[in-house]
Amino acid sequence: MKTLRFWILALICFTMLGIIFSTLTSSYFVTKKSLIENSLEQNRVYSKKLAQMTDEVFSSMQNNLEARKSDVVKDIDNHATVTNILEQLNISGKNFNSLSVINDQGIAIATTPNIGLVGNKINSNAVKEALVKKEPFISKPYYAQTGRLLILISTPLFNGGDEYVGMLNGTIYLEEDNFINHILAEHYSKDGSYVYVVDRDGTLIYHPEKTRIGESVESNPVVRKLIDEKSGALQIDNTLGNNFLAGYTYIEKSRWGVVSQTPFKSALKPLSGIMLTIFTFSLPFILIFIVIAFYVSTKLASPLRELAIYTLRGRDEQEEALDIPTWYFEAKQLTETIENYRKRQEETVDNMKVISLTDPLTGLKNRRYADILFDKLLDQKEKFSLIMLDIDHFKQVNDQFGHIAGDEVLKFISKILKDLCVEDEECIRLGGEEFLILLPKKYVQEAYILGERIRMTVEDSVSPIHKKLTISLGVGEYKCGETLTQTMQKIDLALYEAKSNGRNNVVIAKS
Repeated sequence: MKTLRFWILALICFTMLGIIFSTLTSSYFVTKKSLIENSLEQNRVYSKKLAQMTDEVFSSMQNNLEARKSDVVKDIDNHATVTNILEQLNISGKNFNSLSVINDQGIAIATTPNIGLVGNKINSNAVKEALVKKEPFISKPYYAQTGRLLILISTPLFNGGDEYVGMLNGTIYLEEDNFINHILAEHYSKDGSYVYVVDRDGTLIYHPEKTRIGESVESNPVVRKLIDEKSGALQIDNTLGNNFLAGYTYIEKSRWGVVSQTPFKSALKPLSGIMLTIFTFSLPFILIFIVIAFYVSTKLASPLRELAIYTLRGRDEQEEALDIPTWYFEAKQLTETIENYRKRQEETVDNMKVISLTDPLTGLKNRRYADILFDKLLDQKEKFSLIMLDIDHFKQVNDQFGHIAGDEVLKFISKILKDLCVEDEECIRLGGEEFLILLPKKYVQEAYILGERIRMTVEDSVSPIHKKLTISLGVGEYKCGETLTQTMQKIDLALYEAKSNGRNNVVIAKS
């Protein structure tokens, strides 16, 4: 059977475990959400920063082209001069892989480095589109006649009469070393985070895996956002089915999009460490609470446990008053109730004991009490004397005056016995009209004297029936070595002899 302390401890531990579980669970989800949001925000800010850097480079590149276009227009017919201008621009610009001047017919006038295109007509879609637009232009990625994947950045050339004479171009080789690589390549992380760039149609312009440059990824949710000219952050599955936390920024000037993304698993990698740290810091408090819980449960259960143990004790052990410290209402009330019950039971048992050992009519002790007293005296091996007496002609009293009168006579004799016997002398009604007086530590001569005094008092007293009453008495002394039966038999014979001698006399039993 489980104790109250066990159940209190179980309840406290269950509650603590529930609190710990709910705390760790809520901490897990809150921390997880925070890590995801932080990673998304970091990638968003990072992509924005890289987009600004890229935009600034594009602006610088276009500004460089704008700054030299007047020189090119002035000497557009002089191949050597234009080539020299392009070489100077290539040195100062640094961000272009190649530079060229193409006239309004699409024929290459000069290039640097020399790639064998001078005098040839350039038929790429990007060049054709720039010739048609006649305005600053950044093309989509395309494969040039040289077989390279590149982007064209051009500015139109007009002579003094606003006549369109061609365009000054810079190119970026996407699959080779270029300014985009310089800006973005260093942002590849060992945890799997990386940056990539797409054009307006969702084609990869830059990717850490160069083999993927030129690949269309327009199905990617983030790329779809960039195509719609939006910026932000998103948790996605990329085109390869990997889960990422991505920040993305749209570049208005080039209409490109920069994406900075971190693998979902990498972003949550610190989570286990954070949870372990939380648990480690919580552990001392958990142990302290367990100790406190054990102490409190013991204090709570102690009064009730002592009460329960008390109720299991035998009656002799329960006679002692309850001494249980109670420091809360319920235990105090239970203790008081049990203590009151114990007292009532004690009183009841004492009363029952008195009743069981007392003759209800006369108030004298009964034969059961005599047996207990004899056993005690025999165990102590002490001497004692006995007086056995009988009311003379008691049957005639009942027959002539009735049993009620007979009961009054018995009470009358009992009162005389109690009045004449001292404190340690026990008066006992054996049954009917027979009585016994036990005199501890008294000799037979002392018993005889008391017997005579009782006999004379009865004879001289006015009885309830207003007739003279007499009694006959047998007196004897317990001798060491006798049995109680032998002692009682010899005193009974003495009483019989007293009756035979004419009643109303005292006879000492023969040894």
